[in-house]
Amino acid sequence: MRPSLEAIAKKAGVSTATVSRALNDRAGVNPETREKILRIAREIGYAPSMNAKGLATSRTYTLGVVLSDRPPQEPITSFPDETLQGADQEARERGYHIITTFVDKAVMQDALRMTLVSEQRTDGLIMVGPALKTSFIVQLASSDIPIVLVDNQLSETPIDSVLCDNVGGTYAITRHLIQTHGLRRLVFISGPSDWLSSRERRQGYANALAEIEQTPRVIFEEDTTMYQGHGAMLEALERFPDLEGIVAVNDATAIGAIRACKERGIRVPEEIAVVGFDNVGWAPLHDPPLTTVRVFWHEAGIQAARRLIDRIERRTAAGFHLRLSTELIVRRSCGCIPEEPHQRPSNG
Repeated sequence: MRPSLEAIAKKAGVSTATVSRALNDRAGVNPETREKILRIAREIGYAPSMNAKGLATSRTYTLGVVLSDRPPQEPITSFPDETLQGADQEARERGYHIITTFVDKAVMQDALRMTLVSEQRTDGLIMVGPALKTSFIVQLASSDIPIVLVDNQLSETPIDSVLCDNVGGTYAITRHLIQTHGLRRLVFISGPSDWLSSRERRQGYANALAEIEQTPRVIFEEDTTMYQGHGAMLEALERFPDLEGIVAVNDATAIGAIRACKERGIRVPEEIAVVGFDNVGWAPLHDPPLTTVRVFWHEAGIQAARRLIDRIERRTAAGFHLRLSTELIVRRSCGCIPEEPHQRPSNG
């Protein structure tokens, strides 16, 4: 039977509420108390048992890449592909290889379900994306296995991370709609409010609107797929009939929004501008080609693997948080007629 919060709380001499906050990366826990709780959780088997000394002397030379399951009908985007390619490139150069695993909600409820870790098949983990549950990440972190997060970051538990400039990228694309096209009534389609990328991209949009004293208009969705984008666009048309443009949290939701506009007979960009974020491979091929923000996910994969291998080989404890720059890619969906070089797909 999996050890309970009550058992950890009793041994640590704290309340179950304190244990829950520590294991879910919540604020309000003294750093020493948090470290004590994670240590006790590891000792009594709350997290997978990983012996750091054993790992140091008998490495597998394998890096695990962990991603959350996506809806089967959702087209694969370039975000995980480019990140994986970058991580694999760096791993091979350093004498390691990559194992990829997808986890669903059941596995994220209990890290012991993930055999990649419980059977010690990997020396460290690259955990990709904001959809991975915080409690799942913290449980794995308390097992002593080295971890680097990509496109995610915990606010209380110190775990290395590689991110992009979400705030700056969304600010730039929102400001482009305002300054270049004179649009003011802009709606932001957001993913879940507890996803870091959704929060930060929403903040960049809000920062740009604040400069023209406009109130943010936000529609929250439970995921960031084309299907959520389609539904969010229909809701935006109902709630904000005067809207002039959509700033989408990513390219998939932007494409879904454009499809909803076409179904309603609304021309993009002539009547409503739509922009995205990520610059996925099919963004320049869409009709109209999508104005978006390029993220250097290939480089993110390289940096994540490089840091993880350094952690494995040197056992360094210093914190590492890297922010990669972004680039505005102008195409037709915002109303611009860009020069041909800007319409070429990105290779990351």
